[in-house]
Amino acid sequence: MIDALISGKLIKAPELKTGQSGKYYTQFLLSVSVGDEKPVIVSGMAFTETAEKIAKLDKGDALSVIGSLKPSEWTDKATGVTKHGLSITVSAALSVYDIKKRRPVTENPIKPETNARPFNDPLTF
Repeated sequence: MIDALISGKLIKAPELKTGQSGKYYTQFLLSVSVGDEKPVIVSGMAFTETAEKIAKLDKGDALSVIGSLKPSEWTDKATGVTKHGLSITVSAALSVYDIKKRRPVTENPIKPETNARPFNDPLTF
């Protein structure tokens, strides 16, 4: 098992589902850029509050997830070819919507009466 931080864009809108135990879960696909090469597709699974947060996002939204990454392997039903991929079980997630909520609104650091910044920096611009 590999601990990983992965950032990408959602390929389709995730759906919130309820498991047999009554807990929420969601499955999603992330397109992760790896430079000039074709993006890597990572499948993800999240549970409870994290699943609820991810399920509010839509196709194309940026998402960063932390969790346990493992290689996966399956047989393509149409061609019978064995394919390889990555899947992550999410322990925490962060989207741009979370950042806006967490960042406090700050007032202008310039004092209007002195037009000076609240620090002692000899450099002037």
